[in-house]
Amino acid sequence: MEHSEQISVGVVGTGGMGSIHAENLHSRVSGARLAAVADVNASRAKKLAERCGSAAVFQDAVELIRDDSVEAVVIASPSATHAGLTLECLRLGKPVLCEKPLADSADDAL
Repeated sequence: MEHSEQISVGVVGTGGMGSIHAENLHSRVSGARLAAVADVNASRAKKLAERCGSAAVFQDAVELIRDDSVEAVVIASPSATHAGLTLECLRLGKPVLCEKPLADSADDAL
C-alpha cells in the first residue's frame, strides 16, 4: 500500500467501544479512513460521523457491510449480533475485527 492510499473502514455500533474505534480510525490510524458508521440509533451514529469527518451513516449494519466503498469492518454492536455480522463480512471477503465475544456460544463461534 502506498502512503497516499487509505483503506476505507466501516464501524458497526456507535456506543462506547464503537465510538472509540471510530475516533481512533479517524485520528490515530495511518493508512485507514473512517468511511461509514452504522447504528440503529441514527442520531448517535450521525453525531459520531460528524465528529469524525464525513463518514456515511447507516441504520442497517448489513447495508454498511455490503457497501462497496467499505473495504474492512469493525464490529462493536451488541454481542448477540456479532456472529451473523462477522459471517457476512467473511462471506464477502472483507477483513473484519469483531469485539468480544465473537458469538453467544462455542458452536456459533465455530
